[in-house]
Amino acid sequence: MDTFREALITEPGKIVLHEAEKKTPGSGEVMIKVVSSAICGSDMHLYSGKHPYAKLPTTVGHELAGVIEEVGADVTRFKVGDRVCVEPLITCGQCYYCQRGRYDYCENLRLKYRSGSSGYADYYYAKERWIHLLPDEISFDEGALMEPLACTVHAAMKARIQLCDSVCVMGDGPIALLLAQLSLAAGATHVYVLGIMKRNLELAERLGCIPLQSGHDAVQEVLRRTEGRGVDVTFEAVGIPVTFNQAMAVTRKGGRAVIFGIFEDEFSTKSLVDAMVKEIEVVGTSSYCWDFQRGIDLVSSGRIDLKSLITHHFPLDEVQKAMDIKKALVKNHLR
Repeated sequence: MDTFREALITEPGKIVLHEAEKKTPGSGEVMIKVVSSAICGSDMHLYSGKHPYAKLPTTVGHELAGVIEEVGADVTRFKVGDRVCVEPLITCGQCYYCQRGRYDYCENLRLKYRSGSSGYADYYYAKERWIHLLPDEISFDEGALMEPLACTVHAAMKARIQLCDSVCVMGDGPIALLLAQLSLAAGATHVYVLGIMKRNLELAERLGCIPLQSGHDAVQEVLRRTEGRGVDVTFEAVGIPVTFNQAMAVTRKGGRAVIFGIFEDEFSTKSLVDAMVKEIEVVGTSSYCWDFQRGIDLVSSGRIDLKSLITHHFPLDEVQKAMDIKKALVKNHLR
């Protein structure tokens, strides 16, 4: 039996490569030789054993790009050798939401990385409908970041940013920096990025944003620069109580606060009372729906910079090392 390596989180803080069977792709399916995979913030929640919707042990990894090595029967839009990225979803296609085109709301939605299919692997199997061609000008590393970009495109569209709006992004990680770039692309004139990582804040400034060291003083500075009103749109992209509270504090009356972070801990509801009094529209965002091609077009046209977000490269057999480095970065970020 032919096998290939595939990553599995066996317990909190431990990820191993086990052998998975290499099969011929099924009908409507392709087999992709993985070239690049990225580590998502949600992967770190899995790695810590604290993800609110997934239990260990589990496969992991869902941001990937590669080359189609084999196609199954009835595949019509792709061929061997195509450079592609993948939406890592499994939907039923039959429920109320799927029938109305909102596959992200599927009543039977599953994620491939929680269903025995790892993006940190030699090979990845995907149905044809979830595959997207990568233009020649987009690298595999950038292709692996199309999944988080699609998530942020979805969030930015829900934020309904208008020309000359002001925006505040809580956080300075990759998701936050993508949200900041998308805010500028959507027409915002002042985009504040509140974070703690020197490199990322410097990058935010190079991208055209206003970087501020996260904390009470930063909140007061945003309020000062907006004459006490606050910004039109806020993104919470960290997932801890203090940044949620700050998001409510810097959003103007009648503004919108888009919640992107995954919260592991419970917190006081006082900030929700503040949101009620200020009539802030609190918007949840999760996943994506018809947003992958939008992201590809944004990168292909030069409107969004993905390359600057890439910090490390590791071979597959160093996946544990990669996760530990990411864990340390996240820990320092949340201090």
